[in-house]
Amino acid sequence: MAVSPIGIGMSGTLIGTSDKDSKSNIEDTIKLLERKREEYQKQNDNTLSDSSDKRIADLDNRIKNLQTRLNKMKAEGQEDGECETCKNRKYQDESDDPGVSFKTASKVGAGSAEAAVRGHEYEHVNRNRAKAARENKEIVSQSVVIKRAICPECGKSYVSGGETKTVTREKRDERFDVGLSDKTGELGKLFDAVA
Repeated sequence: MAVSPIGIGMSGTLIGTSDKDSKSNIEDTIKLLERKREEYQKQNDNTLSDSSDKRIADLDNRIKNLQTRLNKMKAEGQEDGECETCKNRKYQDESDDPGVSFKTASKVGAGSAEAAVRGHEYEHVNRNRAKAARENKEIVSQSVVIKRAICPECGKSYVSGGETKTVTREKRDERFDVGLSDKTGELGKLFDAVA
């Protein structure tokens, strides 16, 4: 029972930026990434490492994406804007529960995505509690996880989905709990011993 974005990959290096990146923020980020790439190249010259090669390739890809975005912003005369991937991100429920939100793909703004996904997952929590009560089961545990990922285009962290887990078991018949617990508070009445 989860909500997740449609068609979004996960890769890149996280560098903090604002929700609406300005051209100067993107230019600063490109310079920072280029300095980071130079550091990795110097390290890679001293040691031939596959992990350094991968980091350099990841940084090159990120720089290329940001440069493409910056060129597009300049061509369109924009001073700031959201990357296309973040602008077009949609969320859809992957569960078979027909009574929750996000059954059809929906756009959610970056600022409200976490609240929307959290609210959706709590719909699952409440529906699972009601289902357990209908089926005469008790809930052993419930957990909600809000997942995050890194946008491959702009490198910003975003809410990538959520997951609700509910563990239930059959309710025990209290007639068979004799001696397992002392509900009266009178220990030792039946038998109380420590070995």
